[in-house]
Amino acid sequence: MKWRKLGRIFVGNAQSDWVHSHGIVPIARPIDEYLYRIYFSPRDKFGRSNVSWLDIDIRNPTQVLRRSDEPLLKPGPVGNFDDRGVMGCWIVEDGGREILYYQGWMVGVTVPFYVAVGAAVRPAGNPDIPFERCFLGPILDRRPNEPVFIADPAVLLENGVWRMWYQSGKAWTPGAPPLPSYNIRYAESEDGFDWQLNSIEAVTFAHPGEVAIARFCPLKEADGTYRAWYSYRGNDWGYHIGTATSPNGMLWSREDDRVGIYCDSDSWEASMICYPFVFDTPQGRFMLYNGGRYGDQGFGIAILE
Repeated sequence: MKWRKLGRIFVGNAQSDWVHSHGIVPIARPIDEYLYRIYFSPRDKFGRSNVSWLDIDIRNPTQVLRRSDEPLLKPGPVGNFDDRGVMGCWIVEDGGREILYYQGWMVGVTVPFYVAVGAAVRPAGNPDIPFERCFLGPILDRRPNEPVFIADPAVLLENGVWRMWYQSGKAWTPGAPPLPSYNIRYAESEDGFDWQLNSIEAVTFAHPGEVAIARFCPLKEADGTYRAWYSYRGNDWGYHIGTATSPNGMLWSREDDRVGIYCDSDSWEASMICYPFVFDTPQGRFMLYNGGRYGDQGFGIAILE
C-alpha cells in the first residue's frame, strides 16, 4: 500500500470570524460524478469549532471551487454539552435525510475539556442548507461503562443495523494540564440514535508509549472484509496514521507498518499527520488527512497508487 500526496486543500487563516484557524476532521461526500463536498470543522476567533464545507473536483482536488458562507452547525447554547464547539464526525444518508454525527465540546475544570456525541439532521438532496439538532442533549455521553468520555464516532448502516466505532476515553494522565487517553470501541443500534454499548474494544494500543487512537475510518471492501484507517499517538510523540483489517468489523488486526503514508516534517504537515478519511471515487481511492499540531495546518489529500 502506498499513498501519493497531492497537496494541501485548506487551512484556516482568518478568512472570517468563524473560519479563523484549523480545519479538522474532513469528510468527503459526492455531489455528482467528480464534484465532492468536503465537510470540516474550523475554529472561530474565540476558539470554538463549527461545521463548514468546501467543494472540489476530484480530478483537480487541491483547487477549492466554492466554500460555505455560513456554518452548517454552530456551537450550542451556554451550558449545553456543545457550547464550546461542534466538530462534524460522520454523515449517514437514510430515508431521505442526512444524519450528521458530531462531537460537542465543553470547557473542563479539573481536565481541559468534556466531550460527548450529538446528532443533527437535514433533508437529503440539498447540501447547502444547515443541519438542525435532533436533540439539545447528546445521544452518547459518559455512563457506567464509559466513565471518562465518548467521542468522534464513525457510523455505517448495514442491512438495517447501525454500526458505530467510537473513541472511548481512558483515565487521564495527571499533569499540567492532564492528558487524555482513548482507544476505539464498537456499538450497535436499531435506529441510529439509541445505542447499545457492549464494551467491545475494536482497536487498542500496540506501540510503546501509545496512549490514543482517534478518527477511525472503516470501509467495507468488495470481498466483504473491512479495512480501516485511524491516527495514533503517545504523550511524547505526535500522531501517525495507521491501518487495520477485520473479517467482521468488530475485532481488528493492526497493520500500521503497511499504511504507506507518513508525516513530511519539511512540508506544511509539520509535526504530525492525523484524522484520515478514506473514500472511493471514479478516479481511485483517496485519503483526506490533517497536518500540523492537531490539524492547525489544515487538511490535504492523497491518492492510493
